[in-house]
Amino acid sequence: MSIVIAGISPHPPLIIPEIGGREIAEVRRTVEALKKLSAEVAAARPETVIIITPHGPVFRDAVAVRAEEELQGDFSAFRAPGIKLTAKNDTELLRAAAEEGKKENLGMVLLKKKGLSAFSDETALDHGATVPLYYLQEAGTAGRIMVITFAMLPYRDLFRFGGVLQRAAAATGRKVALVASGDLSHRLEVGAPAGYDPRGKEFDQKLVQSLQDYDVEKILSMDRELVSRAGECGLRSFVILLGSLSGLKAKPEILSYEGPFGVGYLVASFRILKNEEEE
Repeated sequence: MSIVIAGISPHPPLIIPEIGGREIAEVRRTVEALKKLSAEVAAARPETVIIITPHGPVFRDAVAVRAEEELQGDFSAFRAPGIKLTAKNDTELLRAAAEEGKKENLGMVLLKKKGLSAFSDETALDHGATVPLYYLQEAGTAGRIMVITFAMLPYRDLFRFGGVLQRAAAATGRKVALVASGDLSHRLEVGAPAGYDPRGKEFDQKLVQSLQDYDVEKILSMDRELVSRAGECGLRSFVILLGSLSGLKAKPEILSYEGPFGVGYLVASFRILKNEEEE
């Protein structure tokens, strides 16, 4: 098997009802879209969901992968310690990805709790992983997961790493869903978390349109100054996703986009078309 569905998820903790409270009304479109995406993933019945997060330990030249047998996370950092998430790690898929990565000269760092403290005080899954996982499990996705943090590699190398994930799925015979977690510009308005930059909105518009058009080359060659000024955290996750779909016939759908708190939240799905299906 291979990649059976893919999607883009934002990860603001306030879209978790127990955390957002009344503020969740401000992101209603995002919540509804994320529920729809999660239902689509569940309907595809993947055996494993790969989640790509921007907020785990990040290395310059190697992708980081959580390697514990069981992965856990909660929202104690966001005043909701009672929400706990657990899932079995797909260590077979992880090993297959590491082998495929060697063939492409793309390194992977396997992180276990014993060594993780050298890079971070946080051994639990970060909110870049737990927010989409919350909605995926709520929708009924109960299989294994694999959690990756992208590297600070060139975009085209990250795109190639997406192909590594696709081939690892095929090598293990897994039905795999891939969810790229990331927010768009953090600088959409005055008072935004990273300050205001007028080019933040320009970045979001160009990225959303390019994804809708499925124009991979335009995304891979985005102006670096524009990306930097946008203050985004999701582009590298999305590039890996696009690489994982390379050679497949995929149909993108923008389910929602909004930026009510000065941060762009995008939800999108990529349905894999069968040979007889039309785009």
